[in-house]
Amino acid sequence: MNATTIYTNGKSLFTLENYSKSAGVSHANQITIHSVVTLRKARAMHSTGSLHYVFGTGDTKDIAGISLRKGQISTFKIN
Repeated sequence: MNATTIYTNGKSLFTLENYSKSAGVSHANQITIHSVVTLRKARAMHSTGSLHYVFGTGDTKDIAGISLRKGQISTFKIN
């Protein structure tokens, strides 16, 4: 089963494509695992706009506590 880990910062649901499952969690920045879903379910959520794909590596404080939208924040690209 191809699984995708979905994280939340309290305002948005997103994936962290360049992070391992546990490395994406940051309790200091209130980023936690929301759920683990199939790749198909993640694609469906992305197509409705409820899930954002986040690419890049950097300090997760840049995506902490904000509503994500398509574009670029610091070292992260959001689709």
